[in-house]
Amino acid sequence: MDKGHLLAGWRLFCRWLFMGSIIYSCANKGYPEGGPKDVTPPHVVEERPGSFNLNFDRKSVSIYFDEFVQLKNVNEKFIISPPQAKKPKVRLRGKYILVEIQDSLRPETTYSMDFADAIVDNNEGNPLGYYRYVFSTGNSIDTLELSGNVVDAETNEPVYNAYVFIYRDDADSVPITQLPDYMARTDSAGFFRLTNLKEADYKIVAVMDDNRDYKYVPEAEQIGFMDSLVHPVMMEMSRVDTLGEDSVVTTHYLAYGPNNLYLRLFQETQTKLYMTNSDRQRREALFFTFSIPGENDFKIELLDTALNTPWYIAEQSAGKDTINLWLTDSAVYKRDTLHFRLSYLRTDSLNCNSPYTDTVRLVYTDKNTSDKKKPDMTFLNISSSLKSEQDLNKGIGLEFEKPLAGHLDSIRLWEKIDTLYQPVKYELTRDSQSVRRYELKTEWKPDGEYMLTIDSAAMTDIYGNHNNKLEKKFKVLNKEAYGKLLLHIQEGKGQLLIQLYKAENKKSENGHKIFTIVDEKIIQEAGEVEFDYLKAGKYGVRAIFDENRNGKWDTGLYLKGIQPEKIVYLPGELDVRQNFDIEQEFNLKQ
Repeated sequence: MDKGHLLAGWRLFCRWLFMGSIIYSCANKGYPEGGPKDVTPPHVVEERPGSFNLNFDRKSVSIYFDEFVQLKNVNEKFIISPPQAKKPKVRLRGKYILVEIQDSLRPETTYSMDFADAIVDNNEGNPLGYYRYVFSTGNSIDTLELSGNVVDAETNEPVYNAYVFIYRDDADSVPITQLPDYMARTDSAGFFRLTNLKEADYKIVAVMDDNRDYKYVPEAEQIGFMDSLVHPVMMEMSRVDTLGEDSVVTTHYLAYGPNNLYLRLFQETQTKLYMTNSDRQRREALFFTFSIPGENDFKIELLDTALNTPWYIAEQSAGKDTINLWLTDSAVYKRDTLHFRLSYLRTDSLNCNSPYTDTVRLVYTDKNTSDKKKPDMTFLNISSSLKSEQDLNKGIGLEFEKPLAGHLDSIRLWEKIDTLYQPVKYELTRDSQSVRRYELKTEWKPDGEYMLTIDSAAMTDIYGNHNNKLEKKFKVLNKEAYGKLLLHIQEGKGQLLIQLYKAENKKSENGHKIFTIVDEKIIQEAGEVEFDYLKAGKYGVRAIFDENRNGKWDTGLYLKGIQPEKIVYLPGELDVRQNFDIEQEFNLKQ
């Protein structure tokens, strides 16, 4: 074959090869598949020195895996028990983890390093699981164990990531002043397991250790505690299993315990009293707040101005932790800057509430900086609890923006009879804590149509502002619009608070349910409790053992050995329907 034919054939071959590559590339767009997803967790292939090593005197531990790994939140999840003042450093080295021990080790002591689920593979994040490394600085491994659960004292829900500390010293102050002898952490079910313990009597507390110092900060962190010391034991147990009709097998095993410890975590009520804020957000009002409710002996003296008449009207919350002063003298509230001398009780260094005096300077800055020839007219705002449908068993709440000057006889309540509105008698009572809040009550007629009116300029506040006209029409619900719940309380002793609540669609920061108390009844013994006038919906029920008989749930106090009052929840929710009665048994025996 001559060279021309060879060259033509070569060109034809190259052309077909080029076209084939184009066709192949067009038929294979995208990335090639990588095979099935990796769901296999990493495996430990070597430990240097090996776990359960005796007479340990090393400064580091290396743990090798069969693949590259990652550490996920290891600073939060890794703990060593007994704990050390200088925490070990955990470093990642590709396919192995290096743990560097920074502090001295106790003699004749068994240590455990708990990684929880912090070790995951490098590609898919598959967790190794709850991996633990154990060693002893003595000639033997301690093997005793304790386990149990930590729950929130108010919700009875499991608490995740709480620390459980145990101490051989039984002094009340040890959780505050000392590192624990051993510790563990709760999982998502609130379960904890303390392992490799020496035989001894132990004081046990659970702490939400927010600052990770392995100590309890009173009033700032949550705590739970056992009322008595606990002694771990090991017992030989046996279990009989049936293999067939005529065949049984007995299995012997070692059991450790107690394994049913139960700690209720609570936040102590703050006891330190001090003023948290003082401000003048409105020209005519001063606002003061305290850290806790209680008697504070608050007094105020106006400086730089001599007045012989009262110059304010006071409002305070039920607990006296919020105080509002409405300035009534124009010579005072027209001044932008005011100086006061305050006196009140404040907790001192000896934890006693002692008289304290301070001077404050409160400034009001007018937010309306635009130039106007004529100021806008200011009205007295009135808010009410009225909606289009009024509950048959409730009154109408009225709140005025500022304290009133004069009487409230200009409020009118009307009932629609046929086509005309006729006046209705009512009772108006003022809130004991506020000079601006009132409640209007009357005997409502089911399915009745009503109207509430206040004529314009019929009311004036202490600053001369008049109200706008108010007119609201509404209908009162009938009895068939409500459901009723009858509870049969069993096994309860002492004063009980039976509370009906509705759960919210959101949870708190710690993942616990949030609910609103709808109604409550106080009873002195087991029996029947009735909740009526209930709107249709789902409700929960709980019972508080009101041991101090003060009509509310009380938290605990660790240093005084006071546990939080017990709360029992009725399992599940009750579905209340209109014009329907529900009967439900509620056994409080625990």
